[in-house]
Amino acid sequence: MYAITFHHMVVGLAAGAGTLMGLCALLAWLSRYISNLESSQSTLDKASYAASILTLVAIPLAMFSGYYSVSDPAGSAILYNKFIFSGIAMGFTASYIAGRVRFGPDLWTHRALGNLQMLSALFGLTAIMILGSIGSKITLGESTLDILPFWPEFMNSIVINQWISLFLLILGISSLLFSFRIMKSIKPISDLD
Repeated sequence: MYAITFHHMVVGLAAGAGTLMGLCALLAWLSRYISNLESSQSTLDKASYAASILTLVAIPLAMFSGYYSVSDPAGSAILYNKFIFSGIAMGFTASYIAGRVRFGPDLWTHRALGNLQMLSALFGLTAIMILGSIGSKITLGESTLDILPFWPEFMNSIVINQWISLFLLILGISSLLFSFRIMKSIKPISDLD
């Protein structure tokens, strides 16, 4: 009973924070090219960084509350797809946070790092928009992405073998550990330009 109400609240937090993260990151990236935004770059960076942290906290809460708010979570392909896109959104958000932590607020002044940071935020925002649209399809029968000339078929899902799933999990964990290992050898941002 309370899981549904809590789910709606947390989904609103995740969507709002993810939108703020994406828009502020886009504007911080544009501040490199638009002189009127240059003075706001630091503020936009801080707002995007704070919103990304809130997004990373809110998405798992939305996943757990969503799981407990439906009667048969294992029997629905569309809910399975929501979990997949939740993982994608969390991955891009975590990537955004890792880049910001590693390189600091000056990363926007470096072209390649700024581009990567902006893409991480926008892909995270896109995954959150798809999540919201799938949720709207479940509850309202319509979504904000209905304006597109196509709508992907989220009523079905791809089921993969458990060994492939295990391989992908091991590959992901290995990539993460490798990234942390080479992080020490990366030059400071002042040496990149």
